[in-house]
Amino acid sequence: MSSPLNYRWSIVALTLVNQALALGIMIYSFALFVVPWLDHFEVARSQVMVAILAFQVVTGLLSPMLGRLMDQFFMRRMVITGAVSMGLGLALLSQATQFWQIILVYSTLLPVGMLLCGTLASQTMVSKWFTGNRGLAIGLSAMGTSIGGLIIPIMVIELIARHEWQGALLILSVVSTVILVPLNLLVLRFEPPVPNHRSGTGRFVNSRTLTTQEILTSKAFWIPVLALIPINAAFGGVQFNLGAYMADLGHDQSLAAKLIAVTSLMMVTGKLFFGAMGDRIDHRKLYWIMAALLVVALFFYQGSPGKADLILAAGIQGFATGGVMPMMGIMYSARFGTLSFGRVLGYVNLVLMFGSFGSIFSGWVFDSTQSYDVAFWIFMALILPGMIIMFFLPPPDTERNMSATERV
Repeated sequence: MSSPLNYRWSIVALTLVNQALALGIMIYSFALFVVPWLDHFEVARSQVMVAILAFQVVTGLLSPMLGRLMDQFFMRRMVITGAVSMGLGLALLSQATQFWQIILVYSTLLPVGMLLCGTLASQTMVSKWFTGNRGLAIGLSAMGTSIGGLIIPIMVIELIARHEWQGALLILSVVSTVILVPLNLLVLRFEPPVPNHRSGTGRFVNSRTLTTQEILTSKAFWIPVLALIPINAAFGGVQFNLGAYMADLGHDQSLAAKLIAVTSLMMVTGKLFFGAMGDRIDHRKLYWIMAALLVVALFFYQGSPGKADLILAAGIQGFATGGVMPMMGIMYSARFGTLSFGRVLGYVNLVLMFGSFGSIFSGWVFDSTQSYDVAFWIFMALILPGMIIMFFLPPPDTERNMSATERV
């Protein structure tokens, strides 16, 4: 089925909205429910972090299977399934009477909603629709995560104040379902075009679908994802504990919401910068910028930071981590093409699952030491090996032409 030339930009706009709601609710607003859950269920901080850990682990485990399906089938039904799963999961969370029920929902319905409405589905769709300006398109689409993080936490803190955490979750369930289901039914009407067999450099990167063995024996697969694991861990270690951390410093939850908003606002800038530069600058240099800035942000978070330090740290963290999603899409699509992109990104998410320890590790460190400082210093140390291994990242498009001796 053919489609209008400009239809692909509708996909960018759609995935921006999908990611804004999915990540704004399930990722960026999680920290604002931590303190209410600590009080209501009377559990330890590390126990609350089990919920987000389970969410990230199951998301990683499901990613290869769902990514493979995205390479084979029309996305419309899959995205609708994700929207319904997210809405149902939020509704069930609002009815929880014991904390194991929270963990259960975070390890079943919500991961499906995240994968089919969030980053995996969105980057797969955008990458398949774009060849030229792919980095820019991925960056614009990924802005949705930051816009969601900017707007939704501020709404959530107000909803919790007015309707308690249960009412807030129920409202989020209704709003997300009412927006996402009709919108995706309306927009997702065409399949992406069959990709050209030649890339911009003339090499054949879309000539066939890659096998799992070819993907998992490639240096171009392992080097970026291993470098991104500590960044993922550091982000989770800060972001998901932010509400509790503000309470420890003597601040109310409104400051936590504002810091999330600052982070998200700067992530918009980061996504635009790294997305646009990903088509022009060596991907290794962009990673080094991202990693170095995150180390600086973690340094400002440790100790007993004042409000100015916290705002500065949140802004730097936002700009740095804003580059993660566009850089993932750019680095892997440039080296593996788009025919296998869903499968490749699915395996990337599976490996990134090992960065999920950041949230529960930070909670455990606090329970043991009554401080997050040790966790922040460890995250800083773990980022350095990632900066080193990126020296060995193969340039774009060479992966298909590697000899057996160049593979892992």
